[in-house]
Amino acid sequence: MSVVSPLHVQPSAPPTEGMQSSLQRHLQRVRVLRPGLHLHADDAADVQDFTASGDMDAGLRIVLLLEGSVDVSYGPRRVALSSAASQRAHEPGLPRALLVSVAEPERFERRGRRGAYARRVSVGVGGEWLEQVAGPSASDAIDAFRRQHLAMHHWQPSARIAAVAEQITRAPDLSPLLLHLYLESRALELVGEALGSLSQHAPGPAPAPAPAPAPAAATLRLLPHEHQRMRALHAFLQTDGAMDMSLDALARQAGTNANTLQRHFRAVYGTTVFDFVREHRLQRARQALEQDGLTVGQAALVAGYNSAANFATAYRKRFGMPPKLARGRI
Repeated sequence: MSVVSPLHVQPSAPPTEGMQSSLQRHLQRVRVLRPGLHLHADDAADVQDFTASGDMDAGLRIVLLLEGSVDVSYGPRRVALSSAASQRAHEPGLPRALLVSVAEPERFERRGRRGAYARRVSVGVGGEWLEQVAGPSASDAIDAFRRQHLAMHHWQPSARIAAVAEQITRAPDLSPLLLHLYLESRALELVGEALGSLSQHAPGPAPAPAPAPAPAAATLRLLPHEHQRMRALHAFLQTDGAMDMSLDALARQAGTNANTLQRHFRAVYGTTVFDFVREHRLQRARQALEQDGLTVGQAALVAGYNSAANFATAYRKRFGMPPKLARGRI
């Protein structure tokens, strides 16, 4: 049983090589964990405007948006999700989560805009799998929700489940068996929180369709060579060579000035240069703790912190747990 049929993509212009590569990566990241349980994770910016559509089987759909925005439709209901703005301008937005009931086969559609960024995890749960796990009656709230076609439940994911979703989007390099177990265990945690959150609220009718996002013309559009420049910088920022460089030095590296660099980088990746660098370093530190067994002090240096205490504070804030708990995890 498939969650969504192979997507049919309609680009607004002839598909570029980057668009074809992006679609290929998308298909590679769709995983069937077991019959009736499907997972997709993505961390990318759209390379051109397009519309992708496919057919959905009946079941539940869970979307957890960690950062950026997505514009999708489940049948006639359009949903525009974006990570909530933080109360502090220098911090990334808050994750958002959505549970959708698809009581009968329906059409799915996603609209992409060039430069729009999203880091997200989606899980599809088939009715047969849910009944096999929970029996004929999961709970009154879940059963009532499942009977409402295109009912939607929004909730604020916990710090723990946001950290789990981050682990899915940045899965370590493991053997096929261990990677499958790694992803399945985390997908089940996500399903557990989604259904638990639903059980705490009385089901209601699906909300009115969300307003469509602003027209693409209102956003900053980059020329092809500007996109290429940002992609090259994005790759460079993930190397040790960028560790101690200032914004002005990075701008010179990219062949532009600091103000233009910030505007173009945010337009493509949805975040500032230094927020991206901080995120990348924390992710490297997390991977080193989980896979290599580094001490917290050693991981702090990997993340660019001279103080283990400051690193521990940043790590807990980002992943919802102290770094010492990450050591030795798969």
